[in-house]
Amino acid sequence: FQGSATIRVSVPKRDDESKVIEISVQSLSENVGSLKVKIAGEIDIPANKQKLSGKAGFLKDNMSLAHYNVGAGELLTLSARDRGGRKR
Repeated sequence: FQGSATIRVSVPKRDDESKVIEISVQSLSENVGSLKVKIAGEIDIPANKQKLSGKAGFLKDNMSLAHYNVGAGELLTLSARDRGGRKR
C-alpha cells in the first residue's frame, strides 16, 4: 500500500466510554512513535504515556505500521501507560 492512509484510534474517555479519532499518516512505513506524536496533538495524553495495541498485540514505537500489517482504516486501541515499575 503506497500513499497516505487514515488510521482509526479508539481513545479512552473519562467515564468508561471511548471515542474514535482518525489520524492521517503519510505512509504505512511511518513508525509507531510518530503516530503517537500525532495522537498526542489530538488528545491530552503525551506520546510517551500512550500504549497502542492492534491485532498483533502492543505496538513498539521504533517499528513501522507496515511491520504490524496495520492497514488503512484499521482500528487501534489506545490506553494510558501506568507510571512505575518494579515494586520494592
